[in-house]
Amino acid sequence: MKKDASNSFQFKKGMEVTFEELHIRHINLLIDIKNKELNNWFLKMAIINTFDDLKIFLNNLKKNKNKCVIAISGKEIIGYLNIFPLNKKETCLKISKPMLIKSNCSLTEKQLTLGLIKKSISITDLKTSSWIINADINNIDLISTSRELGFQPLGEVILWDGFDINKSIKKNIQSYALINEFQNINKQNILKIVNFIRSNQSPLIRNILDFDQEDILKRDNSKSGALIYENSVLCTILKDINHQNEEIYTLTTSRYWDKRFNSILKEFIKRFFQKSPVSNLKTYKDNSQLNTFLEECNLKEKNHEIILIRNTIVKNEAKQVNKINQSLESIFEKLNPQGNPYPSPFPLKTK
Repeated sequence: MKKDASNSFQFKKGMEVTFEELHIRHINLLIDIKNKELNNWFLKMAIINTFDDLKIFLNNLKKNKNKCVIAISGKEIIGYLNIFPLNKKETCLKISKPMLIKSNCSLTEKQLTLGLIKKSISITDLKTSSWIINADINNIDLISTSRELGFQPLGEVILWDGFDINKSIKKNIQSYALINEFQNINKQNILKIVNFIRSNQSPLIRNILDFDQEDILKRDNSKSGALIYENSVLCTILKDINHQNEEIYTLTTSRYWDKRFNSILKEFIKRFFQKSPVSNLKTYKDNSQLNTFLEECNLKEKNHEIILIRNTIVKNEAKQVNKINQSLESIFEKLNPQGNPYPSPFPLKTK
């Protein structure tokens, strides 16, 4: 039992008496009290005081957005998924791929997926603006179910395997000299790196992910960092937090990539795959220049994923597109008054 030293007295005979507010932690002391009525009253007051402290603690506790949603059949868990925030502001939540534990249940995998995702986005205490699901391009059940629940495709990503990269890249002395410009992420270069990443993202992705400096710093490890040459960021490799239990890193290059730096980038990528643990690179499919370059480096496409998003920004943009695509006739119809364009005469009562 924790004692409050400020409210204790030491008597001459060595006996110490402590004065404390009755709490549930004192329950072991109540056992020895013979008076049942007094014992019950003590227990009641201990519970009241404890819950009063707990209420203060819960009010100050930040809402937890890392949750597990399960599917139960009878007395068994048959499936689950995980929800976790992708940014510090917790405005963007990732829904992991639904996992089936028992295959011999009455629900199909699609029905189970539908139920788990539907429950996830209906949790009222998870006030957020964006939900993200990464689905394998061949996972028709997950893609169709997500679309049914209002998710829209944001884009495709490619995961790259570098198992054969050492066979295709020859040593380049100049590259070795320039590769020393690789920097791990720190407080001195974080602002420069964040600005580089944001400038090479589409406005929609930038708004959805909403990363700040702390989000980027958390993704730093021995394989993460930036290639900085003459005070300019050429490219970044960052741990991808969309994949919690996999070693996947997002490769970002400038939209205006200078081919003169190709030899530097090749050596940079080669060193990445030489470091442990075994990892994969991730790029966006629409970056055709970078993807072609990776193929030339003998990297192999391991997998394709589609990014699905449920977001108020996407809905608003879709509405704006619909307004823009309206015909001139429909616009003029709204401008033309349907009734009499002149004001109606005010009725006067006559005696």
